[in-house]
Order: sequence, then structure tokens, then C-alpha cells
Amino acid sequence: MNAASEFLVETINLTRIYGDGEEIRALDEVNLKVAVGELVTVMGPSGSGKSTLLNMIGALDKPTSGQVLIDGEDLAQIQNKDQFRAKTVGFMFQLHNLIPTLTAKENVEVPMMGHLGMSERRKRSRELLELVGLADRMDHLPNQLSGGQRQRVAVARSLANKPLLVLADEPTGSLDSSAGQALMGLLRDLNQSQRTTFIVVTHDQSVARQTNRVLVMEDGHIVREDIIGSPMEEDLKMWRYSGLGRRIIREDEETELTLGLSKSQLRAVQELLKKADNSIL
Repeated sequence: MNAASEFLVETINLTRIYGDGEEIRALDEVNLKVAVGELVTVMGPSGSGKSTLLNMIGALDKPTSGQVLIDGEDLAQIQNKDQFRAKTVGFMFQLHNLIPTLTAKENVEVPMMGHLGMSERRKRSRELLELVGLADRMDHLPNQLSGGQRQRVAVARSLANKPLLVLADEPTGSLDSSAGQALMGLLRDLNQSQRTTFIVVTHDQSVARQTNRVLVMEDGHIVREDIIGSPMEEDLKMWRYSGLGRRIIREDEETELTLGLSKSQLRAVQELLKKADNSIL
């Protein structure tokens, strides 16, 4: 990492406007900082700017105005964007986009072509597939793998060139809940063991709860930032915003009667919920 850079990813007043007539502000002066080794999720409704933000950070699209800095370097100053993406950023998508005629091992080798020799590619591919738990599936074609296994191949492929950053757009979207949780467990393990920085776009709150920080977007803005705490703290946050949690905070007679709590018990529960509320930035 560049010693002069405090953050791996930084956006400064990042704006992206689409349309020649009626303009659409997909991003509107977004300011974001992500440190090395963070596992960050971005949430929000469709059209809020989540995927556009990933595209800007990954140099897949150009901003209308503002800056994107990766490891202290302004993307606008990088001449060879293809080379930058190949060496610095790994990508994962909802659809794994594996080449159907190549084995798992060969799919992982693809990003390394032109950068490493054949023997080095094969060695790195084997190591990565072992890392994601697919040592016994290296020679299988994509149609011989489960959905979760195909996404694990995609994870291995995203790490092929030892990127500083991995951008994942709805990586669990096509998986059932069990496979999705397993995939997020893998990303969390890789984040901790490899110190790889991940930015993950998701609609799934259970996915977001497995990360360090959640950014919530609406209408091209980051409107809220949540720091993920312990499982108990996260359960309290969810309860705080449930119908029951809101009734408890209101401290009305109906709540006392319904819950069967004494005054002191009710106050104790309220204090817990307020702590959860205060933990949201």
C-alpha cells in the first residue's frame, strides 16, 4: 500500500449523471472512505446508486465530476485502466460469469493470463481453489458444480492477481440462504486471513450483519452509516426498529399491559434499545 495514503478507497464529491435530456443523478457528491482490511457492505433500494458506486471505484465507468482515489492514486490520472483493474481490483457479481467450457481451475487462471507463466498460473489457481474449499472440484466444469461452488470459484478468480480490493455486486443474490451465509463466511475468513478489502453490495440484511460497516444509500447519496457490533447488539438494533421495539420506546400503557412488564423491567428494556439506537451513526 502507498505509505502516503491513509485510506485504500476514497471518493470526493463523486457525481455521476446520466441522460442528455432529463438528467438522472445516479451519484450525487458522494464522499466515502474505506480503510485497508475493511469488509464493508452497501445497501439501499434499487436505483439508489449502489452498483454505480462500485463501477466508479472499479474504473468501469467515469464520474461526471469528483474524484476516486485508490491507494492514494486518482483514477482519472491512470492511463491504462485495464492494467489497473487486472492488478488492483477483483470483481464478483451475482451471476458468477464462469466460462462454461473451462474447468474450475482454468476459470481461475483466466485473469492471470498475460501476467504469469503457465506453471505459475496453475500453481496459483490450485492454491486459491484449496483456499475456498474446492480442492476436490478443480477439474469440474461449471455445470458439474452447485451454485454455491460456482460462486466459490468466482471468489477464487477474483483473488487471482492478489488484488488490494474486491468489489462484489450481490454475490449471494442467486444463492439460497444457506449457501449465501456460507459464502459470506468465506469472504469474512478471507478478509481476516488475507487482509483483503471487500466492498459488497447487497439487499440482504443477514449478509450485511456479517461485515464491519454498512453504508445505506438513497437517491445517489449515502444517508446512513452503521457500525456492525456483536450479534446481541445487532439483534437489539433489529428489535429496536420492529413494531414491538417502537411500542416499547413509546412507553405507553398498552405496551405495559401487553408485555406484562413492571415499570422497572420496562425501563431496563428501554435502556437496552436506546443503546442499540445510539450505536447507529
